[in-house]
Amino acid sequence: MKKLLASHNVGYKIGLLGGAIGLITAVIYTVYSTSVGHFDPVVLGLMVLGVCGAVFAALSDKRSAPLVPAILFSLAFGMYINDRVIMFEEMINKIYGMNERGAILEVVIAILVLQFVSILLSMIACFTSDRK
Repeated sequence: MKKLLASHNVGYKIGLLGGAIGLITAVIYTVYSTSVGHFDPVVLGLMVLGVCGAVFAALSDKRSAPLVPAILFSLAFGMYINDRVIMFEEMINKIYGMNERGAILEVVIAILVLQFVSILLSMIACFTSDRK
C-alpha cells in the first residue's frame, strides 16, 4: 500500500481522501437518518456512487475523472439540503414537527460539512497537475 501511494502524486491521494470521507459520511448518514426516520435512499445512493466514482478516478488515467465523484457528492449534498430545509424552517419558526421525531441539528450540520469536504477534495484532485 505504501509503495502504491508513493508512486502517485498529491492529487491522487487527495482524491482518495475525498472518497474515504464520502464513505464515512455515507455511514454516518445511514445510521443517523434511519434512527430518526428521515432516510432518503436517493441521498444514500448518490453518496455511495460518489465513493465508487472516487475509486474509479483513482484507477483511471483520465485527468477529469475526479469530477465524477465531485458531481455525485454535489448532487447528494443538494438532495440532503433539500430534505433538511423543512427542519431548518421549523427550528427558525419554532414549529416542532420534524424535531420532535429526533432531528439533531449538530449531526445534520456535521453531515453537510463532511459532504462539502468530499466535494472540495474531489475538485482539488481534479485540478492538480499530473494525476499519475
